[in-house]
Amino acid sequence: MRWVVALVAVLGALPAGAVSLVTEVTGARPFTAISLMGELELVKDRTFLTGCFSSMRSAPLEITGPGTDPETIDIPRSNQLCLGLDHGFDDHWRVSVMGSLTPRVTSQVEMLPRPTLIFRSRSSGAGATLGVAYDSAGLEEVQWGADLGVAANGYGFSHDWISVLRTIHYQSSLYSLRPSAGVLVAVGDTVVQLRAGYTFYSQDPLTAGAVSDDELARMDAYFQRLMDASKYFGLNEQYASALEASNRLMATDALSGLATAPVQLELRPTLQHRFARWLKGQVGYTYDRYVPGAGYAHVASTKWTVAFGDHVQTWAAASAQVDVPGTVPPQLYGILTLGVEVTF
Repeated sequence: MRWVVALVAVLGALPAGAVSLVTEVTGARPFTAISLMGELELVKDRTFLTGCFSSMRSAPLEITGPGTDPETIDIPRSNQLCLGLDHGFDDHWRVSVMGSLTPRVTSQVEMLPRPTLIFRSRSSGAGATLGVAYDSAGLEEVQWGADLGVAANGYGFSHDWISVLRTIHYQSSLYSLRPSAGVLVAVGDTVVQLRAGYTFYSQDPLTAGAVSDDELARMDAYFQRLMDASKYFGLNEQYASALEASNRLMATDALSGLATAPVQLELRPTLQHRFARWLKGQVGYTYDRYVPGAGYAHVASTKWTVAFGDHVQTWAAASAQVDVPGTVPPQLYGILTLGVEVTF
């Protein structure tokens, strides 16, 4: 909430101009999210200051294992703050820059109560984007536009195994560079658009910051020794604790490293049509190819926008996503987004 107050304060402290406020709420089985965006006109029809805040909460992590009751581990909420500037040089050319910050997120799991063993992970990030766009901006029936962009991001990861006697610390960084391009053609009230992007990573994003196989093997062997000793001496409570800790090892991998599947190639065609002054609809398809070893995804989406005069518009968007990891059966889930924009 502090980030929301800061965003409102920044926009409110600037000279008055046209202001747009946008709110979106998204829900899906794996996550829920809310985003707020404000746009302030600094120079009429030319320069705009944009600020945004988003917050996402992932579904609790479910852990099951032989000999223990199922349990869930809460995943902390992650937030992002961004600030950008958009400037039009004339009726054709525009340039935009934006910076973003993801504050540190800390997750913690108690692996063992006695002897005490705690797993703690931290992650944070920052990024910047630059875009250049051209619009034909003519009076002809057929209009067209194109844009080029590049986004650079950096992530910091760390995790610790904390016991009474010592703390074992691991730290890692990941950097990405994502060039993208888009082209659109408008014929009357119909707009066809195609976008593509490719992401380069400084190292394998599947392992950057994650708990390594060597760590998991050493910790699993340690818990196994505890179980063997507890079983030999008839210490049932200690045996159960060691067994639960062994099952919790899968949580350490989920709580470390990147929180989302790393996309490498993205292709997205869309078709939009305005049916009336107050109604327009859009359908789209997205192909996401993750980094090697992580599979790919297909996303079909639609979005419908209703305008209430010149100052208020609302929309509802729905999509169905099929993830094909390759190592496990495909997973299908839906995503629903509701949004509203108010212009003063």
